Amino acid sequence: MNKNTPFSNTNEKSTKLIEVKLPADCLEIGMHVTRLDRPWTEVPVLLQGLTINSFEDVDLLRTHCNHVFIEIDEEFWLEKGSNTSKEDKAKHYPGFRERKAFREELPRAKLTLEETRSHVEDILDSIERDDGIDITKSRAVISSCVKSILANANALLWLSQIKDQDHYTAEHCMRVGILAIAFGRFLDMDEKELELLGLSGMLHDVGKMKIPKDILNKPSRLTRIEFDIMRQHTTFGKEILETYKDLEPMIKDVAHYHHERIDGKGYPEKIHGGYLHKYIRMITIVDAYDAITSNRSYKAGSPAFDALKILFSERGKHFDTELVEAFIRMVGVYPPGTLVELTNGEVGIVISANTESRLRPKIELVLTANKKNRPPYIINLLDDVLDESGEVYAVKTGLANGTYGINVKDYTQI
Repeated sequence: MNKNTPFSNTNEKSTKLIEVKLPADCLEIGMHVTRLDRPWTEVPVLLQGLTINSFEDVDLLRTHCNHVFIEIDEEFWLEKGSNTSKEDKAKHYPGFRERKAFREELPRAKLTLEETRSHVEDILDSIERDDGIDITKSRAVISSCVKSILANANALLWLSQIKDQDHYTAEHCMRVGILAIAFGRFLDMDEKELELLGLSGMLHDVGKMKIPKDILNKPSRLTRIEFDIMRQHTTFGKEILETYKDLEPMIKDVAHYHHERIDGKGYPEKIHGGYLHKYIRMITIVDAYDAITSNRSYKAGSPAFDALKILFSERGKHFDTELVEAFIRMVGVYPPGTLVELTNGEVGIVISANTESRLRPKIELVLTANKKNRPPYIINLLDDVLDESGEVYAVKTGLANGTYGINVKDYTQI
């Protein structure tokens, strides 16, 4: 941990450190925890006193504690308390505010997803044939996605995670658009911003249609020469979108720069991330997350938790640190659509993450402990719901779709 952080217990300035009581859901990476609201022996940590170095540490404390005590620079704390900026407040994101119940929004979300998938396929086919993109239709489709996410983000997120490996590029563009809208919603962006962000995400990879098919769809890893050709998709994307004068410049910039990195080691122009617009930095994260978690012809997709660890390990290098941490809070350890087994043997499907504790999502139970079908029943693990034996429900592990004969897609039927 950097010595100059205001949360450090060793400070070069010799400033006064004070102990402050803090709700567990306000914990951040870098904070030094001195005391808990319970004995240290009740929390699975190795030593008394803990510097939070990872989002796993944050989840551990949020799961076991209601509040903790941290050691912090007194001057920084007083300054933060008396003059908290809008930017500081925004770091504690409120999460998704639901206007409709999950099941109530699901029918509209299904229609929206089908319309979006069909339109993205039309876009890519048109580019391949050197025909025009129906931008008016694109805006209408994205507007429908935004309205669904504003009503209940988890319905469309859940449905979009049912992936089709055979149509990767189209599905990827669609999911990046949807995930980008959800991410913007999580950051409390307004409807117009969400529409611009979503359209930027949906069109970010259109340049891939100008990459030779034998490289784009190669069933094994690319050679160095092939990868250099693949990299050209960002330039091709910008060139394609430049022909549409009514498209916002940001959409064209996202297509061009979404493979740049915070440390300036990306492509095509090795621009330092600090000079890139927030939308580009957001879609860089969303693009990487979807790529890592998707099955490819040459590699199985990684579980969401592993993907989040990769994103977290690359913060400050490949990705914007604050945005990565916000994205992790949004997605949760078990994202919507994940099949999970609980500690009592019951099986369920994650409906939504809880920003207060990513290890305790909202779940729809679908199998009994004996792995028998049961009427779907929704529980929120954050409420410490008890099972039939009086034990608190908790997630034991995530499962691959198809385990115990459960196909998540079957549970999207209305």
